[in-house]
Amino acid sequence: MRHLDGVLPDNEVHVWQVDLIAWDKATEPLLDLLDPQEKARADRFKFPGPRNQFLISRALLRRALGCYLGIEAGQVRFRTTKNGKPELATNSGFDPLQFNLSHTEGITVFAIARRRQVGVDVERIRTDTNAIELAERFFSPPEVQWLRAQPAAEQIPAFFTCWTGKEAYIKAHGEGLSMPLTSFGVLPLPGDAPSKLQLKVYDDPEAARRWSIWQLQPGSGLRAALAVEGKSCRVRLGQWPSPDTDADPR
Repeated sequence: MRHLDGVLPDNEVHVWQVDLIAWDKATEPLLDLLDPQEKARADRFKFPGPRNQFLISRALLRRALGCYLGIEAGQVRFRTTKNGKPELATNSGFDPLQFNLSHTEGITVFAIARRRQVGVDVERIRTDTNAIELAERFFSPPEVQWLRAQPAAEQIPAFFTCWTGKEAYIKAHGEGLSMPLTSFGVLPLPGDAPSKLQLKVYDDPEAARRWSIWQLQPGSGLRAALAVEGKSCRVRLGQWPSPDTDADPR
């Protein structure tokens, strides 16, 4: 999926991957797409790396949403929920979409859907991570048991597989830090479904039936996951064009 045609069926989720390094030298034209609050936030960053990461991510998200809404990127308006999740302002006069964004060193990923909540998380695998220690602090007992069962050489990547799945679900659910990380589990499905993750909500088993979670494949040294409200949907992945090819994928 390389181009946006403004068509986003109810049964699809579109996930776009942005190469932040490719856009690093083309940030100034993007600044005009941000609203005054976003510009002020960009100015508060002390270092260019985090500033550009924020600027590129917000500006290209606006372009994507503008394509789906049939409006200019500068017309896209955001608001923030009480738990800190960004969403489209409902008084914008346009059909609201659901979206979520995540970034880590060198990459941004954003997911866009219609009439269903979404959450996405991407992390760069850090080889100095103490996977078992962190899991014992933040994961549920079944997740810790699963992680301990993995070969030693695979425990750190496995930790990030689980972590991104949990983060994606929390972001999609919209409750933020009020949802204890130990109250649910996210683990790979065994067998022939390597792209799906299994969700278990321990005090409300029926709640898990309302969500689907996928592992994404953003590239070497990375882990990413997508959580989507509902079971019957198709996930489409796309690479956002670099600035030297086409700054707008329409």
